[in-house]
Amino acid sequence: MSEARLADALARLEQNKNLRLPLRSRDLLGRLSLRFWWRRQVKWQVELNNAVADAVDALREITARQQDIDASRFATHDQLRSELEQLRRSDQNLTSGLNQRLYSAIGGLRTEISDLRLRLTDKAEGDDAIDKRLTAIEAGLAELSSSARDARLRHAQVDLFLDRARATARDEARDEVPSAPVPERGDYLELAVAELLDGPSERTRTARATYLPVITQARDGGAFGPVFDVAPGRGEWLDLLRAADIPSRAASANPVVVRHCAEQGHSVAEQDPLAQLAAIGGRSLGAVLAFRYAERLSPGELARFVDLAGRALLPGGVLIVQTPATDAARDPFVRAPIDPSFLRFLAEAAGFGRVEIQRPDPSGLTPLAELATGEPRPADRYTLLAWL
Repeated sequence: MSEARLADALARLEQNKNLRLPLRSRDLLGRLSLRFWWRRQVKWQVELNNAVADAVDALREITARQQDIDASRFATHDQLRSELEQLRRSDQNLTSGLNQRLYSAIGGLRTEISDLRLRLTDKAEGDDAIDKRLTAIEAGLAELSSSARDARLRHAQVDLFLDRARATARDEARDEVPSAPVPERGDYLELAVAELLDGPSERTRTARATYLPVITQARDGGAFGPVFDVAPGRGEWLDLLRAADIPSRAASANPVVVRHCAEQGHSVAEQDPLAQLAAIGGRSLGAVLAFRYAERLSPGELARFVDLAGRALLPGGVLIVQTPATDAARDPFVRAPIDPSFLRFLAEAAGFGRVEIQRPDPSGLTPLAELATGEPRPADRYTLLAWL
């Protein structure tokens, strides 16, 4: 508003600065015109004075307002300086607090790192002690396994001596009764060798249980006849078949095996398995099992065994033969390893429609001799599955 008044006053002064000069009374023309122009002269003079007065007032207002603005600016600058000073102090306090916390955190981390290093050192010492203890335990286990093997062999020798003593006593008491044949030493070794090569009976049962579904499928397919085990050994297969309510038959020429199975509640014919298999009627069995048996036969006996199994099985029945693939030196009863292709040829020649060779042996058995040395290796057996 003051700027507008000042501009208006300046315009009015500019308009009247030349036209409104006072008249000179000495001039004739001036005196003649004085009377005519005096009223207008007065009016112009009044307007000039008013314009000057308005210009002065406007300048005063502008000056006062400028002073107020300058004072306000000075006050604002002072306030800003005060606020900046407060912010600077706050920043210093915050920085000091953060630095203090940072140094404290660094000190805590260094302490934790030192504790962890001490713990790692203690753990390494403890691991060394544990390794030494495990080594001692493994050495003790090897000694125990060796002692157990020796004990089993000595037990077999003691049984042989006791059986001979009993037979001698019976002969002396009853001379009229013919004495029973005394088992040979090899008969006692069969169970000991099975324990040595296959491990405890529980492990052997668990391994052979993997073939139970094969026998069950054969029975579901119509082969309902009993299962014939040509090498019952310690009776693991007979235990599994009894638990599964599957009828079974078995034969062994070893009287020690027959007696051991009888003690387990199983009936085993004391007869050569091939002769027993030949005496069984044709198409009457659901499955024929041969574990640790085929490698102990001559090639002619092996061919006859496969032929007799094919004749005795019902349609859909299965022949399961497990034998070492290469390493047969650990079994003293093995004549020679059997090549898988030869065994497959015998099964196909005997009339089996589907023949499979499974390797490695799914049982994964590790002989006790290898456990004692602490260097187990996978079993080197393969399994023949032949369906009629």
